[in-house]
Amino acid sequence: LVVAISTRRELSERPLDVLSGFNLDQKGSQEMELYEVLSRLPGLLAAAENLPELRPRDVMESRMASFATEYQTFQDRLDMWLNSVQAHYDGPLYWLEPSELYAQLPESSLERIFPQCIQFIDLSVAHIQLLYWTAQLLLRSVLFATCQILKKGDSDINLVNTFAIQVDGLDFSVCHDLACKIAQSVECLTRTEAGLVGAQVLGFPMSVARGCLQLMESRDIVWFNVTFRRLSVLDIRLEGFLNDMTIGPRNDRRPRQLLCE
Repeated sequence: LVVAISTRRELSERPLDVLSGFNLDQKGSQEMELYEVLSRLPGLLAAAENLPELRPRDVMESRMASFATEYQTFQDRLDMWLNSVQAHYDGPLYWLEPSELYAQLPESSLERIFPQCIQFIDLSVAHIQLLYWTAQLLLRSVLFATCQILKKGDSDINLVNTFAIQVDGLDFSVCHDLACKIAQSVECLTRTEAGLVGAQVLGFPMSVARGCLQLMESRDIVWFNVTFRRLSVLDIRLEGFLNDMTIGPRNDRRPRQLLCE
């Protein structure tokens, strides 16, 4: 799925088709249902990025209208999935609690960004909630960047009406909030009780959140210095992986295009 997203290529097989012969428990089914919804994400990202290239104008506006329908269908399916997960649990899926990493920093440190971290009800929920936030962040940030390009090229296009989506979908502050949620989630997944399983689900969400904060030139990005040190203590080296995800490995510096630049 990560490769499909970074290359904007549709998955050759749907996750639920691949696993149709397996007996999955409730948590496994929830995860596979999420992957099924997210399998539509690469195509949506590609469609959003291609909008500014369409000519003539009536073709662009027609494609915008159909894209708006696809976008809303995707959001509706994501919301339905999240509602089904929330209905399965008695109580919130996550909550805020004091951050130990923040408390360990000197009071004068510029890295004291988040005094609270996000704690999840269990690792399974942490995994799928992070994927949900990451999908929202990817789509909204790419859509925002596309709209900025369209505004520069044809300022009289009414993007909100044409896309027929909520205004916050075009507000980059929503992307910032999602990126910060992901950043605040890292701590609980690097605690001793989470083990290596927690750290294994961090790579993709962290790469997207970090890329978004870099794009915004947000000071919140320095929090990743804190989390990298924590991961280093656990002998988990993600920083090089995250760099490769955003700028490519040393022998291939082409952008991975997780975000629209």
